[in-house]
Amino acid sequence: MTLRCGWMSRWSVRIRTRGAPDTMYSPPASVDHIAALLALKPSPVPAPKSRSTEPRPLAAYELAGREPCWQCGEPPVEGTHAWDDRGQLLSNHTFKCAAGHGWTHSTDGG
Repeated sequence: MTLRCGWMSRWSVRIRTRGAPDTMYSPPASVDHIAALLALKPSPVPAPKSRSTEPRPLAAYELAGREPCWQCGEPPVEGTHAWDDRGQLLSNHTFKCAAGHGWTHSTDGG
């Protein structure tokens, strides 16, 4: 087998002439060292601050031009908006038409 790459050729010659590199030996950890590691108490990590918000009612001008009800085709007459942080910030809208049908619309905020 002919190796065309220079460094591969040099390594193959080294392994043939000197043998494979020796393996490293690490002595096992002492019992005291392991006990000390197990006795450590993890420091409390504060929970990440949530960017979620409570739903707020939408004003009439915010409802204008929104998607109509998928059942009856009427525009929404009431709705809410909230931000929900599930690892990715989502914008959640809930709508209701005059007939009482409800639907939601969520985006990733982008």
